[in-house]
Amino acid sequence: MSNTKIEATYSLYARAIDEKRYELLKKVFHPEAQLQYIVGSQEFACSGSESTTYFRNFLNLCFWTSHLIGSPAIELDGKKAFSTARVQAVHQQVLDDGSISRWILRGSYHDHLELFQDTWLITKRYCHTPDEEGEFLTTGVKIFEEIGWTSKDKISFNR
Repeated sequence: MSNTKIEATYSLYARAIDEKRYELLKKVFHPEAQLQYIVGSQEFACSGSESTTYFRNFLNLCFWTSHLIGSPAIELDGKKAFSTARVQAVHQQVLDDGSISRWILRGSYHDHLELFQDTWLITKRYCHTPDEEGEFLTTGVKIFEEIGWTSKDKISFNR
C-alpha cells in the first residue's frame, strides 16, 4: 500500500506542474522540504513552501509541458522512504514570432519521503537531468500563466 501511495505522489507532482495546478504541490512537498534541481543548464534550490513560486516562474514560460516519470524504485523504512525515478520532460515554448521551441530533458529524481498522517510527502529532493536537447528560453517567449493548450474544465472537476 505504501508503494502505491508513493507512486501516486509522483503522478500528482507531474499533474501539478504539467497542468499548472501549482496549489497541488503542497500535497507533494513538505513545507520544509529541501529541493535541489539541476535541469540541463538551469539550477535552483528552494523549500517545499517556496516550490509553487519557483515552478510558476519557470513553467509560465511554457505553453505545454509533459513530465513522464517512470515507476519509482522505493526503499521503505517504517514511516520513511527513499525513492528514485527516471524522468523525461518536454517543455514547449511559443516564441513571440509564433514559432515553437522544445527543451527536452532526461534524468532522475532522488527523494526522501516521510509519512505524515496518511500522506507521503517529499522532504528532500535531488533532481538531476544531465541529458538535454534544445534550450530553455527566458526571453522572447510568450507567457502562459494558465494552462495554454486546453481549458481547466476539461482536465479537472474544478470548473
